[in-house]
Amino acid sequence: MHNTLEIAYIGLESAQPEQVAVYLTDIVGLMPSTAMPDGSPAWRADGKAYRLWVQAGSRNDAICVGFEVANADALHATVARLEGVGLRVAQGTAADKAARRVQELVRVTAPWGVDIELVTGLAEASVPFASPHFPDGFVTRGQGFGHAVFAVNGEVYEQSRRFALEGLGMRLSDWLRMPLGGGMEMQVSFFHCNPRHHSLAIACVPGPAPAQRLHHINFEVSQVQDVGQAYDRALQARATFANTLGQHVNDEMVSFYTTGPDGWRVEIGATGRVVGADWSDVREYDQISRWGHQPPEVLTGLLS
Repeated sequence: MHNTLEIAYIGLESAQPEQVAVYLTDIVGLMPSTAMPDGSPAWRADGKAYRLWVQAGSRNDAICVGFEVANADALHATVARLEGVGLRVAQGTAADKAARRVQELVRVTAPWGVDIELVTGLAEASVPFASPHFPDGFVTRGQGFGHAVFAVNGEVYEQSRRFALEGLGMRLSDWLRMPLGGGMEMQVSFFHCNPRHHSLAIACVPGPAPAQRLHHINFEVSQVQDVGQAYDRALQARATFANTLGQHVNDEMVSFYTTGPDGWRVEIGATGRVVGADWSDVREYDQISRWGHQPPEVLTGLLS
């Protein structure tokens, strides 16, 4: 399958960046990196200069997501597609490119209110990647750092689907439609743009628009053993769990979720499905997990 986009980085804003820093380093297991030009702390998941950073502020949410494009021609084609569906694309300044450590950058605001930055040439780090928590590293080559999932409501869901498919040129992997009771349901669409089953997902939740748009960030590791050891570390650290160990139905990832200090979650998982040009398993699911992924209440006895 031709790789069109790889999820390059995510920028977060936090009212308690020190606590988030401890969470990302000690619980999630990312490798601290050189700070961003404005002094914001950053983290690595591979040989790239960074994959995530946190700036101080009041939003407690994602402020941007970067997608790396293979080259200038692919970048221009993506910009033309975005403009072709009526979206305004802003060119990044020299200061923007220097701040993100990229060669080229353009920016468009997604319907859910988070900036999507399309970049080329995300810089490599000056020293090799090394993590005491994940000595085998994370799965990133040809796919980017993992995936991001955002929560929306109502009409924004359809706008977001069109943005991903028609604007960014992603493809639908599959979708979830799950009854919640009381006549309500949750819908989630999963989009791929490289061999990873999904680099982006949009969840439509009932009720008013969520105040926090970022639902979770995923980091994929190379084997289930790494997931299990990370799970044990999180238990020992008395981390706040969102979901216990389990396996998803659609992407088959074995994973667990912890909740960060700001309320968004991080999923650590392995064995995720890959897609190719011949992907034909585009279908509806009515359950999230084949087994596990239980709510944190089941751990009460273990953590008391």
